[in-house]
Amino acid sequence: MSSAVALLGQDVDFTCIVNDLGSHMASVKGTSFRHVAFIKADSPPRLLSFDEKVFRRRDKYELKPRIGDLHNEWVLTIKNINTEPIILSTGELDVKVPPIVSRSTPAAVEVREGNNVSLTCKADGNPTPTVIWRRQDRQIIRYNGATGFGASVFHGPVLHLTKVSRKHMSEYVCVASNGIPPDESWTVKLLVTFAPLVQAQSETVQASVGSMARMVCTTEAWPRPEMGWEKDGEPIYESNNVAMTHTVSGQYHSVHILEIRNVQSSHFGVYRCVAKNDNGIHHSQVTLNQISHNHFTHSNLIPEGSGVPRGYSEDDEDDGEEMNDLEEVNGEDDSQEEPSSPPQLEFYSQARRHESRNAPTTHSGMNLYFECPRHFNYEQSKWTLQVYRLFFSSLSSFSFTTGFN
Repeated sequence: MSSAVALLGQDVDFTCIVNDLGSHMASVKGTSFRHVAFIKADSPPRLLSFDEKVFRRRDKYELKPRIGDLHNEWVLTIKNINTEPIILSTGELDVKVPPIVSRSTPAAVEVREGNNVSLTCKADGNPTPTVIWRRQDRQIIRYNGATGFGASVFHGPVLHLTKVSRKHMSEYVCVASNGIPPDESWTVKLLVTFAPLVQAQSETVQASVGSMARMVCTTEAWPRPEMGWEKDGEPIYESNNVAMTHTVSGQYHSVHILEIRNVQSSHFGVYRCVAKNDNGIHHSQVTLNQISHNHFTHSNLIPEGSGVPRGYSEDDEDDGEEMNDLEEVNGEDDSQEEPSSPPQLEFYSQARRHESRNAPTTHSGMNLYFECPRHFNYEQSKWTLQVYRLFFSSLSSFSFTTGFN
């Protein structure tokens, strides 16, 4: 297309000759068509015509398509050329975009206990979104160690945590908002790795032959540890008489139980519960001691009262009536002169379950003991013992044992 020169008020023609259109030529039912457009080189460009159609003022522009011997000429005529300035009016379009959290933000972050970590939440939108962080479990976010200062909500796209501890382990939620709904959230799981810590619930467990014994260990570790039990350095495996169970509580807590259903002499000794993960190994010891029905120690007994109180109470009156009935059956005369009062007969009870720390355990669930002092006169107090034996033996959940020191 060649340039043109015209006087003010004249018409001017722009001729466009097109050859070898190639892929720009369309064919319909064997007829080929050339597509030619005239565009005014403004900023931005303005389309005047396309093919045979004029899109601007028809009184100003006229198009003559496909003329000449080869039908390859297009002529655009501009009528009555003038120099009137163009009147412009501009406007701005502000597109509001709801917040979008970048998926490049990791969904899980792992850090070793004691190190520092930063959680990042990158969000875009119009207006620029604001970002807040909170813990999924609604706990306080500690910025400096497990007991450092903190807040329930942190404002900002980057959450810095120093001296991370296992108590920081949780899911952290970032929420991006800019007033254009909907808000968008993203969850980052913080995993704190550390070596196992094993603690025995009781360092000493006492049981008698034929009873059941239960040893309990609590473990803290991440990743979750491999857990095992040993006796005298040898691993213990489950059997008909030995059961090993565990329960998980929280992110990194677990409880492990070794239960011996029928204790034999070979079972007494030192046990170890051992936990191991990629960060280390730790163990705790539990000693299973034998206790006899005819023997007891002061350290395992909890004084609950007196078998023969120095001052009678309402409960003692019923015991006194049973004593009188028993004496009448055996032909004893209440009017006989009573011997001097026997020494105080101390009464102890023990009501701990099998997982108790120090108390001996039996299938009965509760043991009751009488402790008799060295100067105790058995003949003088045998009826007192007999009354308590009759009373407690009627309760299936009690075992009755007497012993002399």
